[in-house]
Amino acid sequence: MSQSFFYCVKRYFGQQMSKNLDYFLNALDIAKRFVFLFTAFLITYFLELLSFGYDPTRLINLVENIAFSSLIYSLTLLFFNKQKLFKYVFYALMVFTVFEGVYFLIFKAEFTPSAIFIVLDTNTSEVGEFIKFNVDATQILYSAGVLASFILSWRYLKPSKNNVGNLGRVYLVLVIFLGIFLITRPKIYNYNAPYAVVHSFFKYNSERNLLEDLNATPNPFSNLCIYPTGKNTHIVIIGESTSRLHFGLYGYPRNTTPKLGELKGELNIFNEVVSGDTYTIGSLVNAFVIKDNDTAIGNVIQLMKQAGYKTYWLSNQPPIGVFETLVTKIAMSSDVSHFINSENYYLPTPYDEELLPMVMEALDDNEEKKIIFIHLMGAHADYAYRYPKSFSKFPTDLKDKRQNTINHYDNALLYTDHVVSLIIDVVNSSNVPSSLLYFSDHGEEVYDSIDFAGHPANGTFTFNMIEIPFLFWTSENIKLSNEYLNRKFSLNDLSHTLADLYGIRSLQTDTTRSVFHESFIERPRVVWDTIQVK
Repeated sequence: MSQSFFYCVKRYFGQQMSKNLDYFLNALDIAKRFVFLFTAFLITYFLELLSFGYDPTRLINLVENIAFSSLIYSLTLLFFNKQKLFKYVFYALMVFTVFEGVYFLIFKAEFTPSAIFIVLDTNTSEVGEFIKFNVDATQILYSAGVLASFILSWRYLKPSKNNVGNLGRVYLVLVIFLGIFLITRPKIYNYNAPYAVVHSFFKYNSERNLLEDLNATPNPFSNLCIYPTGKNTHIVIIGESTSRLHFGLYGYPRNTTPKLGELKGELNIFNEVVSGDTYTIGSLVNAFVIKDNDTAIGNVIQLMKQAGYKTYWLSNQPPIGVFETLVTKIAMSSDVSHFINSENYYLPTPYDEELLPMVMEALDDNEEKKIIFIHLMGAHADYAYRYPKSFSKFPTDLKDKRQNTINHYDNALLYTDHVVSLIIDVVNSSNVPSSLLYFSDHGEEVYDSIDFAGHPANGTFTFNMIEIPFLFWTSENIKLSNEYLNRKFSLNDLSHTLADLYGIRSLQTDTTRSVFHESFIERPRVVWDTIQVK
């Protein structure tokens, strides 16, 4: 009996030891998988530390990435426990990690809903230019390194076929506790890229549908009052990515605005104007959509049409086909719209000067009152594509890549100066009372404050990304006092300014928000709905 007893005890403990060993091996297998999965996150994080120094938001993003991936990983083990499915999940997380890491290295910013807006506002030509301009050896080596680590980890650490459901449950409990902690943190979900993508598509479609509804309303403004002005023509030139800091008219050491400099005595140069966003869509939608108590009523082109103006939109910015930009939605509400870059998806964009024949045609129109919006390509990256060789004043064949970029950018501004001054000459020669307003949609960082060139939609911010030139010219040579020129103004109030400038009043317009009106009141200037500019 004793022998039988000891046999049972031995068998029992042997089974337990075997079971414990299986659990241990399974635990080790899971641990190895998690270690290699998180290696990519850790590599990204340390690269960012080495490149940009410590940032608390990056640490939060690291924790969020690990928690989210652990949750997905644990659910896969818990409910499916299939090697093939695990493989797909593994590679999906690999792609996600590489994408997010490279995005940060390029933009120096988190992946946010604004990224989707930019993607939907980009054609294939711009994609090619973007890759050429932004992607360098650092991004390529990083991507290759992370990919190699994942491939090696999968090859040598394939998941076993043992049942790991129980261990998946244990790990899931830990993940849930960590998840509860993260969810309770303010807006931690904003750091989750899948959430940002889904949220962005919903937001984009909502804005697009809103603008379609607005365009469908022929006369959205009430109590319209129009001051008689007689025959007149107004021009609004929208620049692109032009920093006030690099504009010669504003004191930049390089004379990037020699033509406009010759017209300085005729120009009203506003000194304190900022854009409402660091990307085109956000800035121009805020500038052109008129709201009443935060409810969109219509856009400024509809207002002009309702006031009896014939409206034109002449653009060197491409529409996107089925993914038409929000700016294009506004543009299409005009009486006449032309996009000279609408089909050149695989070619460098036309130079802005090619808009001139259409400008002259619009000026020849015998309409009593008309307003012509001209949307330039300006200094949009890649800067090298934005000007003809004849404007290569600053050398771009230097060994210093940063200096080459700066010189390309300054050459692009030199060309913008040429185009704007040409348009002024053409308008002036029409012998019709006229005005011209030039501003940029947003600014640009060109290695002035940080080691970066561009304007990320969110994340990294410098004032160079929002400080813009704002110039006003009239055929009557009207000159404004310094009190007007030094007003702190935001493009978010541009629609009210244009309404006032062109003699239009309505229940939805406000003269206290017009930089040209004597009753103007300075308001807090907000960027990204969070940053207040003094």
